Amino acid sequence: MKTLILSLSKLDTLIAGFLSEFLKGKSEETHGTYQRALREFQRYFAVAHEWFQFRPEDIEQYKRYLMQERRLSEVSVSTYLTSLRRLLDYFVEQELLTENPARQVKGNRRPVHHTAGALTEAEVKKLLAIIPTQKLQDHRDYITVRLMIEAAASEHELVKANVEDLKKFSSHYVLYVQGKGKKTKEDVIDVPLSLGLEIERYLERRQHLTPLSPLLASHSRRISEARMTTRALNYRLNHWLQAAGITRANITPHSLRHTAAKLWLERDGLPLEEVRRRMRHGMLATTKIYTLPPDAVQV
Repeated sequence: MKTLILSLSKLDTLIAGFLSEFLKGKSEETHGTYQRALREFQRYFAVAHEWFQFRPEDIEQYKRYLMQERRLSEVSVSTYLTSLRRLLDYFVEQELLTENPARQVKGNRRPVHHTAGALTEAEVKKLLAIIPTQKLQDHRDYITVRLMIEAAASEHELVKANVEDLKKFSSHYVLYVQGKGKKTKEDVIDVPLSLGLEIERYLERRQHLTPLSPLLASHSRRISEARMTTRALNYRLNHWLQAAGITRANITPHSLRHTAAKLWLERDGLPLEEVRRRMRHGMLATTKIYTLPPDAVQV
């Protein structure tokens, strides 16, 4: 295998070229992920460049650094190594390497169950029962919880949704959403009729709405009707989870979306393929995770 010796400035130039080419048309989230991961590699390379020659053993040493010195989670290490593999694929395309040394480095064992847990049916009922709807912001929170539990909407999708993205049909509503890593609203969420009508009631209470107004807006005095951030939405969801006494270590706001899949499979008995469609998973294997025991792992 061909080795490669680079200066710090040359590596910076190559990474800039890779990011410009590879990230063209990618979402802001993808940009951020790759930039963070490769900045970490640049920091490491600044110390290791005198001996680092892009051999498999060099990549293994970088992996150990991420795990033992940086103490990153297994998922983060896998993400950082994936970014490095993509960069070294670019090096092969540029004929700087004959093959990608990172392809010989095994990834970490990854959990095949989701780290975020799911609520029980009883907990779902308790959570919805404690959220009042008299105040506009509480009404918004009630709708948010239902959209996540009944339609598997994610926090990211909800903060980007506009009023015009909700469409009514005879027996149900649909919500066009922008999935994570995508640039357009090409995914469709099926919204039950009763929930769609509840959203309509919430929208009727708001003033000065336009088609491009956020579907779920801030209702604080300072920034009323502004678009919510994911952080603000999660803060409100955590507030209600705590108020309902649902405080297990693996319960997060994202657990509400996981709950949708578990209820569809276990309570409603929906086929796995239908749950995959509703969850908007690219692969059926991702949906199968919800059917595995909580201690399952994948090598």
